[in-house]
Amino acid sequence: MTDERDIEKLAREVESLRNAMKELMRSFELASQLAQNYIKLINIYAQYGGLGIDVMIPQIKHDPIAREIVKILFDKKSANISQITRELKARRGKASRNTVREKLNRLVELGAVVEIENEHSKEYILNKDVISKWLELIGIPINLEQI
Repeated sequence: MTDERDIEKLAREVESLRNAMKELMRSFELASQLAQNYIKLINIYAQYGGLGIDVMIPQIKHDPIAREIVKILFDKKSANISQITRELKARRGKASRNTVREKLNRLVELGAVVEIENEHSKEYILNKDVISKWLELIGIPINLEQI
């Protein structure tokens, strides 16, 4: 009788140890993934000199206005030309609707920005593929369809 109890007790302890080992392995995998992502970020920073979304759109690297428009759209999610112009003026001290329109048209041509026609105006959003690739590049696995 005592042998059966001892065996049951040992079986429970072995199962408990297995569960603890599984949790430890999950923690180790997470730590390993974080370390890999950190190394990836350092390599990107070393290669491009920064971690901005313009890494995914190299054509705007030397265009500070276009980069700022991309940042504005990243922050606001969507905006029309007037909203972007106001925000650009607040951030840079000056902005022209014509310049914003030109830069937006260029960003649309590059596929970085999507133009959405509403009843009364056009709104602009960042292309989800660009955002997804950038987030993946820096090691943040977010599914934009769930947001």
